[in-house]
Amino acid sequence: MAESWERYFQPGEALVWEGAPKPGVHGLAKIIGLAVFGLPFLGAGIGMLVAGLRQIAIGASWADIGLGLFLSVFALPFAGAGALMVVGQWWAAHEAHGKIRYALSTRAAYIAKSYWARSIETYPILPSTATGLEKGRTADTVWFHVRSEKDSDGDRTTIRIAFDNIADGLSVYRMIRSIRMGPQ
Repeated sequence: MAESWERYFQPGEALVWEGAPKPGVHGLAKIIGLAVFGLPFLGAGIGMLVAGLRQIAIGASWADIGLGLFLSVFALPFAGAGALMVVGQWWAAHEAHGKIRYALSTRAAYIAKSYWARSIETYPILPSTATGLEKGRTADTVWFHVRSEKDSDGDRTTIRIAFDNIADGLSVYRMIRSIRMGPQ
């Protein structure tokens, strides 16, 4: 993969490390919390869909069939949102290993994603770059870029760009700090 990373590098830039998120599901508490929150949406959506389809099947008049169609169409967004919260996030967490790749060069951090379309993000490592290491039980997260954004309420929120769920977090963190410090 080093040859493919190097086509994005500037002259004189060299690959220091490359990796990917560890396979498996990470952040289990957050995933379970969102799944529990999504269960009522899924249950209500499926319940309304079944009621609507039943109303269509046994409807004696056009009004009954129209009510059944309305209930069925109205239920789809609820069932879909519930399914994404309950099942979709497990699938996305499991698939991240095959869809995301990380690289660290002598000048920048790179994140390549290949979901529906391929994309690559580049974050220069400068002396002023904020960095951090979050140790986990099975995987680590190394962040190297921080930005502050306003949310819809006007409150400020901090966004951290990171190599998420990697196996060798401490060594990558040390490499980023070394690049930040520059030649000694």
